[in-house]
Amino acid sequence: MFFHKIGDGNIKEIEIILDNLPIGILYLNNKGDIVYKNSVIDEIDEDTLSKIIEENRDLYKERNKYFRVRKIIVKDGGIITVEDVTEKIVAENVLKESEEKYRAVCENSLIGIAILKKNEVLYINKKFERILGYKGEKLKKKFFDLMHPDDVEKFNDIFKEKMAQIRMFDKNNNIRWLEIGCSKIKYDGKSYLINAMDITRRKEMEIEIKKANEKMHKALERERKFLEEISHYFFNPLCIAKGYLDLSIPNADPSMKRKLEITKEAITRVENVVKHIVIEGKIYE
Repeated sequence: MFFHKIGDGNIKEIEIILDNLPIGILYLNNKGDIVYKNSVIDEIDEDTLSKIIEENRDLYKERNKYFRVRKIIVKDGGIITVEDVTEKIVAENVLKESEEKYRAVCENSLIGIAILKKNEVLYINKKFERILGYKGEKLKKKFFDLMHPDDVEKFNDIFKEKMAQIRMFDKNNNIRWLEIGCSKIKYDGKSYLINAMDITRRKEMEIEIKKANEKMHKALERERKFLEEISHYFFNPLCIAKGYLDLSIPNADPSMKRKLEITKEAITRVENVVKHIVIEGKIYE
């Protein structure tokens, strides 16, 4: 799998994390063969998956589901992420049909939805309230104050119809990560429909993966240093000892010569064991 390079010790843990992400992850090699797919991808039918791989679109429909697709080129192939954006698309379409139907969908939506006009919040749904912990009118008044100061510029970019990941503070002053999109709508004049998915758990997983990778790299670095020290502290003395034995054996009397040869054989055996430890990580002659 594509993350074998990360380190065999963490493969199972990373597989579990990837399988629990709320987005589909697909990895293809340079030949276009599927090397890895997580459990979310398994839920997509083969025809739709083939279109996602072969076509160059960012939105696909499977029966009554919509998927947002992002493709990333990497050294050994490509990574495709597939996100279920059904609720966002449904919310936008329902809003165009009628405000009454729109509100019914929004109030039961699993994503946060808000309508903004300039610096005023005209509407905010219950999911947004649950994410940030404030109720209707209070949340409308505090909405912009809850934004992380470092993410204000990124939030403003969404009005250019860009996606953004921003941080907001909830009622307990904890940071909540939101992936936010925006589209223009006709609601009390020119307004903007905001769709926000709570990705806090995904971000926490990313942090855990980063920590696991850092631990793995430290372990690999310790192993490298260990092998270097074995090479230095074992091979050098052994080579010196063998050198002196090679000089002494020709001039030794028969009795001593045999003893020196036995000593050299023993040193050679130790040397072979050390070589196998350094090269293969195994102990044998």
